[in-house]
Amino acid sequence: MQPKEFSTFDVGRICNVAHTTVINWIERKELTAHSTPGGHRRVYYSDLLSFLKQYNMRVPPELLETEKKPGVLIVDDDAEVLVMLSRAFREHAPEFTVRTTQNGMEALMIVGREPPAVIILDVVMPNMDGLEVCRTLKAGASSRDIKILVITGKRITEVQRKYFLENTDGIFHKPFSAVKLVQRAVQAAKE
Repeated sequence: MQPKEFSTFDVGRICNVAHTTVINWIERKELTAHSTPGGHRRVYYSDLLSFLKQYNMRVPPELLETEKKPGVLIVDDDAEVLVMLSRAFREHAPEFTVRTTQNGMEALMIVGREPPAVIILDVVMPNMDGLEVCRTLKAGASSRDIKILVITGKRITEVQRKYFLENTDGIFHKPFSAVKLVQRAVQAAKE
């Protein structure tokens, strides 16, 4: 797995220059960096990649291979819905990495390990329903900003509807257009 940030020595090795050259790039504001509490300069992965591309420098293949695709987690106890939506993402948004689960508790564990950009969340599920999953995600500091699209095949209560309207990025009632749901997920990931 690629580090999230690089020292000036790391950047120098990648660009085949001395670390003092990297420091000069940073001071001239050509390369974006931040300082650690100890005063060391660090360059984020995305800033390094942008810099290399901007100046038409060789991007080492090992850097490109780890460029992360945005993730989508589909949570629904209906296996057919998981298959249909996974296929829709492959066809209409191949830039997404798709993960699926039929269980709300497992969804929370997946989010804890590797948070996705977007979660498509069924409301009615056994054991832990979508409302409980959503409330748990919104209460967590590391998960509260994940985009959530709610799907449901049942009528939801006015209380549920109000909560979802205030705390999610859309509600889709079954049957819905998988293409429109994917389009909304792509849009939400960019917001």
